Amino acid sequence: MLSIMNFPESIALSFMIFIFSLIPIGGIIISLIPLSVIAFNIGGMVKVAYVISMIIILCALENYVLTPQFMSSKTKIPVFFVFIVLIISQHFMGMWGLLIGIPLFMFILHMVGINLNKK
Repeated sequence: MLSIMNFPESIALSFMIFIFSLIPIGGIIISLIPLSVIAFNIGGMVKVAYVISMIIILCALENYVLTPQFMSSKTKIPVFFVFIVLIISQHFMGMWGLLIGIPLFMFILHMVGINLNKK
């Protein structure tokens, strides 16, 4: 997307976005600041709006589609349950709920005696 919007050094900027995306929540804001400054220098406020909308779409895709799908494939839990567990655990435990919600849910399933690996 950055190369389509004629950003200079789009590979380096993409690498920066990737590195900052490893930081939960704050990484999005940190990566958005230099991108917005570069976008303003290239094309003004219109380009900044494009960059912000691009980041919002990419983060939404990652958070609501890719992460539950990946966790579902690794834990053998349906995607819907992964999504619900993440929402509930985030509500009750905050950021820690997003980190330990799925392992805690798997532990509870194991303690109850539900085996998801049956064939």
